[in-house]
Amino acid sequence: MARLTMVLLFVLYMINYADKTIAGYSAVPIMDEFGLSQKEWGLVGSSFFWFFSIAGILGAALSDRIGTKKMLAIMAISWTVVQFGAYAIASLPMLVLARVLLGIGEGPFWATVVSHLNKWFPEEKRGLVYSTVNFGAFVGAVASAPLLVAMIDQNGWRFAWAFMGALSLIWFLVWIWVGKEKPAIAVAASQPASVEAPKAKWSEISKVMLSSTYIFCFLIYFGQIWGTTFAAVWEPVYLVKAIHLTNQQMAYSIAGTGLVAGLMTILISSIGDRLYKKHRSYRKSYVWVGGVSIILGGLFFYSVTWVQSTALVLIALCLGKGFAFSVGTASSVIVSSLMPARTGLLVGVMSSLVTLAGIISPLVTGSIVQAAGDVAIGFGHAMSLNALIFVVFGVLFLLFAKRNEGKIEITSPISNRIEN
Repeated sequence: MARLTMVLLFVLYMINYADKTIAGYSAVPIMDEFGLSQKEWGLVGSSFFWFFSIAGILGAALSDRIGTKKMLAIMAISWTVVQFGAYAIASLPMLVLARVLLGIGEGPFWATVVSHLNKWFPEEKRGLVYSTVNFGAFVGAVASAPLLVAMIDQNGWRFAWAFMGALSLIWFLVWIWVGKEKPAIAVAASQPASVEAPKAKWSEISKVMLSSTYIFCFLIYFGQIWGTTFAAVWEPVYLVKAIHLTNQQMAYSIAGTGLVAGLMTILISSIGDRLYKKHRSYRKSYVWVGGVSIILGGLFFYSVTWVQSTALVLIALCLGKGFAFSVGTASSVIVSSLMPARTGLLVGVMSSLVTLAGIISPLVTGSIVQAAGDVAIGFGHAMSLNALIFVVFGVLFLLFAKRNEGKIEITSPISNRIEN
C-alpha cells in the first residue's frame, strides 16, 4: 500500500504541476485575447501565489488535525471546481481571480504530501521518496505540455483548463476509493519510541523556525520556487518570443528538458540519501548535495545569456533546472527532522512562505523584460538575476545549515532535535 500511495501522490503532483503551468502554455493566446502587456501578464502569474502562503499554513495545520487523506481530497476537488470555471473568464480581473482561487486550493499541497508520506516511509528512504513524488511535476510537464498546447491551439485555452479539472476529479474519486490515512503498522521510527515525545509548545516551534538551519533551508527553497515560477510563467513566452520557436516546438522543448531535469532531481536526491546512510549526518549529505546543486543550477542559468545556438540554450536550461529545482527535497528532509511531531506545520510554513518568491518573480521578470525594450535582452537580464539568486543562496546554505551538526545523536525529547 505504501507504493500505491506514492504512485497516487505522484499522479496528483502531475496534475498539480500541469495546473500551475497551463497558464504559461496559454500565455500568448491569453495576452492576445485580452491585450495584456508583459507587466500585466506578470501580475497574472504572480496572483496564483497571493494567498498561497496563508492557505498553505492554515491547510497544513488543518491536515494535522483532520488527517492528510481528507486534506488531499479537499484540495483535488477544489482544483476541479476552479478549472471548470475557466469558461466564465471574460476579463483580466476574472482571470486573476481564477488563478488566486487555484493558488489557495494548491497552497497546502506539498506540506500535506510530505506529512502523508512520512506515515508510510522510514526516514532513511524519504529523500528518494520525496524526489520520486516530486518527479511527478516533471512528468506532468512532459506528458501535459504537447497535449495541452495542442488542445489550446485546436480548442482554445478554456477547454484545456477544463480538461485539467476533469483529471483532478477522476483522481479524487480514485483516492476516496483506495487511499488510506496511514499503514496498519506504523513505520519504524529512527529513534526509540519507548518514551512518548512531549507535545510541542510554541516556544519550541519558534526556536526551530529561528534556527539557522530552518532559515537557510527556507532560502534555497525560496530560490527554487523563484526559478520554477519563472519556468512556469515565463519560459514558454521566452522560447516563443525570444528564441522564436513555434508553439509545438516550445511544448516539446519544455517536455524534453523537463524529463531530463526530473531524472536529475531523483539522481541528486538518491545521492543525498546514500550519503545520509553512510554518515548519519544531514550536513554531510543533504546540505552538501543541496548547496552544490543550486550553485551549479545558477551557473547554467547564467550560461544561457552568452550561448548562441538554440540547442545550447535548451541544454543550459535543462541542466540549470535539473540542478536548481532539486533542492526543495533536501530542504523538506532536513526540516522534517527538526521536530517530527510537527512536520506538517513546519514544512507547511516553509512551503507557504517560500511562495513569496512566486509572487515576486513573475512581477520582477515582467518589469525587467518590459523595461529592456527588447524581449531577448530583457530575458537575458532576468536569467542573470535567477543565476545570482541561486548562487548566493546556495553559498549561504553551505556555510550555515546544520553547521554545528556532528553525528546524529539518539535523543528522545522533541526540543533536542533542534539544531543550528
